[in-house]
Amino acid sequence: MPRRRQLLGLTIAALALPARAQAAFPSRPVRVIVPFAPGAATDILARTMAEGLASLWPQPVVVENRTGASGNIGAEAVARAPKDGHTLLMGTIGTNATNAALFPRMPYDTLADFDPVIHVADVPMLLLVHPSVPARSVADLVALARARSLTMGTAGVGASQHLAALLFERASGVRFENVTYRGFAALMPDLLNGRLDLAFADPVSTLQQVRGGQLRALAVTTPDRHPLLPELPTVAEAGFPDYAAAAWYGLFAPSGLPGEVLDTIRRDAARVLARPEVQSRIRELGALPRGGPSEAFAAFVRAEHDRWGAVVREAGVRAE
Repeated sequence: MPRRRQLLGLTIAALALPARAQAAFPSRPVRVIVPFAPGAATDILARTMAEGLASLWPQPVVVENRTGASGNIGAEAVARAPKDGHTLLMGTIGTNATNAALFPRMPYDTLADFDPVIHVADVPMLLLVHPSVPARSVADLVALARARSLTMGTAGVGASQHLAALLFERASGVRFENVTYRGFAALMPDLLNGRLDLAFADPVSTLQQVRGGQLRALAVTTPDRHPLLPELPTVAEAGFPDYAAAAWYGLFAPSGLPGEVLDTIRRDAARVLARPEVQSRIRELGALPRGGPSEAFAAFVRAEHDRWGAVVREAGVRAE
């Protein structure tokens, strides 16, 4: 009798193998939701990661753009998605940190509704002035701002450039006359023509003008110098040691995934990000590849959520 029970158990286990194989992750196409329009940095990074993951997985990995509400619509779609790993988010400093302070009512919980997968990239910003502004250093700019009003352009309320400026005002104690535009492309002509005195901007959008002398870069906003402009000091080096600002991007999953599924996504995302061709593509965007343990990324997201929340609330800023 025991022998028959043993054989029966082996038969049942054998029959269960196909069902178990079918349930392995991923069992169908995986979507990476981009909460912004095609062609922007978030979209390019998502497509780069999706292509790499598709090369490792037996299912397609497709990018889906869901725009609106400063990224909240796309992020909410991921937060509400089935907790099986087949829907991921290419999140940003906005969707997963600052929007919680900028919007009085959020459709999802920025921290509780997501599990960080991997820190994909940071995009430093440059502190730029028009050449007519008599400031050749951060110290010069601060002294000038204390003596007279300076106009500063920002690419939308709550945009990364705006937040970098708010943090600089908080650190330096100066205030600029903020002029808000709908995107950096609308801001750029006024900065180049001298109708604006200064702005914070990403290097790729402005590097040609900086090297051509049409704009003057005073500092980079990240703790480390930028490899494209290694001679340019950081804001921290220029006298504000606690200053650090960057637009950052990371891959997120809805919270509550099975542990083995989340581990698979994290492991394979790290493999993709470590590829030399992926690192090169990220640097072409003017971004810095990141990576590292998911626990470190989770701690970073929580710190950014708290730090920028304090800056936004202190400045009394609300999303448009």
